Amino acid sequence: MTDVVISAILFGAMVILHILRMREVQEDFSSKDDYEIASASALGTIDVQQDYFGVKKNRGAILMLLADGAGQYGEIAAKLTVDTFKELFEDPTAAMQPQYFFKRATNAANKKIINTLEERQGESSVAAVIISKSQLFYTLVGNSKIAIFRNGDLIPVSEGQTVDVLARHAYTEGKISKKDTLALLNEHRRYNVLGQDAFQEIEIFDKPLILEKNDSVVIMSEGIFNVLRWVDMEEILSKNNSVQTSANNFIQTVKRSPHVHKDNATVLICRKNEV
Repeated sequence: MTDVVISAILFGAMVILHILRMREVQEDFSSKDDYEIASASALGTIDVQQDYFGVKKNRGAILMLLADGAGQYGEIAAKLTVDTFKELFEDPTAAMQPQYFFKRATNAANKKIINTLEERQGESSVAAVIISKSQLFYTLVGNSKIAIFRNGDLIPVSEGQTVDVLARHAYTEGKISKKDTLALLNEHRRYNVLGQDAFQEIEIFDKPLILEKNDSVVIMSEGIFNVLRWVDMEEILSKNNSVQTSANNFIQTVKRSPHVHKDNATVLICRKNEV
């Protein structure tokens, strides 16, 4: 079987899996629940959808995550990441020990990608949150973003693991000069991903954030935040729409953007209902 045929089969499988995943999210979390969750995705200017996302509920706690693949088989790396997180979240103690869960899940996903794909054939970033009893816990590897929309403001929660962020930290710690820091501030490349032997520490919450009524948790891939301005996203979320309509509006706004080069775009939105 040729590489072209294999790639076509993989792409078709990913499309079907994304359709099933979106249906799963919408069926499992309706407006009758404490939290309403929706998602939307679109291909960018590349040929394969390498974003993969998942939602899982366990004993009242919610796991919501987005994996952004890269490389020849980045879509497989992203799927392995999501599947690993969801499988480990079946442990009844997962939501009770979120820091331990996130560290265990990221290390397990990293090993699974390395053992499944040949070196440098596929990597993935991941942004994940656990919501339990109005508390939000999060972790991040790579360069997706997690934010909370509250009272008209979209507030960043995650910082990101990119070269410019690394440079700012190094400068603060006195490890590099101001000149070198300024030279790296426009470098938004990821320096840490799953699927490599050099996998480093994860970004993780210092303390849980307390969610208020009508707060929305937003997880988005680079195809969203590299195209839309922060004010554009706030405008979409400020409208009195369902979360699914808001997610769809994110994607439609991305599609209408004049940007020539667009990455895969995926957004997950979780709103805490008034109960």
